[in-house]
This record gives sequence, structure tokens and C-alpha cells, in this order.
Amino acid sequence: MPTKHTNTRKYFLLLAAFTLLTLTIYGQEAKEVRQVKELVTVEETIDRTHVTFPGGSVEVNHFNDTITRIAVGRRKFEILDDSEQGSTKIRMVHEPRKDFKGHWAGVDLGLNNFFSQPFDASLPQSSRFMDLNTGKSVAVGINFFQQSIGLQKNNNKVGLVTGLGLTFNNYRLDSQYILGRDEAGNTSYTITDRDVKKNKLTTTFLTVPLLLEAQIPTGHSNKPFFISGGLYSGFKLRSHTKVVYYDDGGKEKEKSRADLNVNSFKYGATVRVGYRFVKLFATCDLSQMFQKDQGPELYPWSVGLTLVNF
Repeated sequence: MPTKHTNTRKYFLLLAAFTLLTLTIYGQEAKEVRQVKELVTVEETIDRTHVTFPGGSVEVNHFNDTITRIAVGRRKFEILDDSEQGSTKIRMVHEPRKDFKGHWAGVDLGLNNFFSQPFDASLPQSSRFMDLNTGKSVAVGINFFQQSIGLQKNNNKVGLVTGLGLTFNNYRLDSQYILGRDEAGNTSYTITDRDVKKNKLTTTFLTVPLLLEAQIPTGHSNKPFFISGGLYSGFKLRSHTKVVYYDDGGKEKEKSRADLNVNSFKYGATVRVGYRFVKLFATCDLSQMFQKDQGPELYPWSVGLTLVNF
């Protein structure tokens, strides 16, 4: 049989183990309490108490009708106490979400010209019939759809921009040569002895851009400085020529939709930059205007202003 001394020793060991276990549990609870206190903050003033915690906050206002304001993530609620009606209402507060918004949708107005080689605006003799009156060669872009994709999780200053637009390019020829096709089917010209008042080629493309845009905050938080650049592709919808003659019989117009070998698909590079009401754009086709070996080697480019942003 166990002796009294043995029983006393056993009770002592049990008491020590229980004490150690209690201190361990208390220490863990104290540590958890300290961690919670570090995550939760409480601010108290005369008129309100504001508690913040990870992912949200609660605010109690002691004086006005709004007694409680709760925010969890992007969602915000207000609890309204109407003392006269004896009722309490809960409503969701809708605040504008500050997402990234690019600068593509709008109306562009610019001027057209050609490169015969990269950054070489001079035309070889064989292409001189395409000489332009640049001041009257107008580009109009109606960019009616835009999709912006932010690339920053906690900011809205960098993103991708795509969309759809219609691009109308008027190429006002600075010559008496009338565009057409020769016997081999290549884009060429004919000479007329009539008095040509206006001679132009017009193309219409459906344009799809893919731009990377960065916005730099300024003194106007809703009007940042922006710069974007990227590529675009275009799908030809139509093209035509228009010639206006002045003869003894008066003014006469001739309009033709004959195929002049204008490429049905094009692609190029573009850059856009702006601040407040000043917005500039530049485009340069990296594909030839006419189908390969069926017309002069020309690369259209445009520069201009964005008049309106949607």
C-alpha cells in the first residue's frame, strides 16, 4: 500500500502540473488579447466613438440622428434613429468607386500626311501623284466605346485601355492627277485638262486600340496629367474618291467607290498625352496604305487634338 509520504508527493506533483497548465493558458490568452488590441483601435471624442478593425470600422455619433456608421470593406451602412417616429432605419451609403479610367473615348481632330520611309515625309518621284495639301487633309476620330482595366490593387493610376472607334481620314491631293487603276490593276492616276478644284481620297476604318496609360496626380485630383501609348488595328469599312471640277458650265462633282487597292486591314502605333483641356494624339501606320506591290509605298500618320472626352 502507498505510504502517506507517497500520496503527499503525488498531490504536490498534480498541483504543480495544474498550476503550470493554468499559467500557460493564461499566457496564451494574454498574448491573444495583446494581438487583438494591436489590431483594433478605439478613438473617443465628445461627440463620437470610432472603432477600426481589419477590413472595416464602426462609428457611433452621440448627438445627431445618425447613431451608428458601419464600414466593411467597400460597403458602408448607416443606422438612423428617428426619435419623432420612434423608428430605426438602416441604409447603405453609396460612394463613388475610384476606379482607373483611361483616355480613349471621345472625339479626335487632326491632320494627315504620309511617310515614304520611317520618319521620311518626302515622296519619291513615282509617288508624287499622292502629294497632299496637309492643311486640308483632315483626320476625324469618333471613339465611342472604351474599356479600362486597372493594373494596381490599391491605386488607380496605371492601367490598360481598349475600345472601339471610327476613324475618317481625308487625303486632299495637291495635284491635278485623278486616282484610278492602270491596266495591270495597280493604283495609278490619269491626267485631266479640266480645272480641278478639289481632289481627295477618303477612308473609313473601325479602330481597336490597346494602350498602356499612366496618370500622374496634379493639384486637381480629378484631372491628372496622363500619357499613354500602344498599338492599334483597323478594319476598312469603305473608301472613295471625290473630284470637284469647275468648268464653263459650273461646278461638277464626281464620286467613285472603285477599288484602289487600299488595304482592308492596318495596324500602327499611337501615343496620347494630356492635362486638363489640352489633349494631344499622334498615330503612325506600320502597315502600308496600299496592298503590297499594287500601289505606292506609303505609311499614313496623323497628329491632332482630342476635342472632347466621354
